[in-house]
Amino acid sequence: FLVVEEPNNKIQYEVLGDDGKIYGPESYATIKRWHSEGRLNDQSKIRRVNETNWHSVSSCKEFQISAPETNESVPVSMEPPGVILWYRIYCALMGVLYALLVILFLFLRSLPDIEQVMNPSEYTEFQITSMVVIIFGVPFAILYFACVFMASKRWHWVLGIISIGLGMTGCCLPVCIPLLIFWIKPETKSWLSRNE
Repeated sequence: FLVVEEPNNKIQYEVLGDDGKIYGPESYATIKRWHSEGRLNDQSKIRRVNETNWHSVSSCKEFQISAPETNESVPVSMEPPGVILWYRIYCALMGVLYALLVILFLFLRSLPDIEQVMNPSEYTEFQITSMVVIIFGVPFAILYFACVFMASKRWHWVLGIISIGLGMTGCCLPVCIPLLIFWIKPETKSWLSRNE
């Protein structure tokens, strides 16, 4: 493990959590902040990106992180923030909504006498509306269902912004505003490995 005189913020680090998962890459400043917040302790395992060996934080002189005032060992806390659960619920509901709309319009289009109960202009409007709902509803349903199973990856933060933004264009605006506020908070970005 190379030791440098001054911290280099371009160097990225990975953290081995108590759950066995690898978190990062993260910057020097983020590792320092996690330590001060108690998310890392002196025994927490870290390594530079592209290195294979893990080292304890205390053995890395480049950090020069002093031991906590108390002698208690603080475990690594890599639990997802609360907004992740609410985001997954939101995505599941949106996926169900789009899937039900697609099923409804497919069912209506399959009715044999649907054209007889409408005048020609109404039937044309129905045909156009149903095609739009089906063409856009299927990919949106797939997108939202995929977001339910989101993991802590950098690009999932951007995907979350997109899926919340899509919800803001409709009747879900009151739900999406607080979701978006919590989504852009630092703890959410950190969990999703979104570096500052």
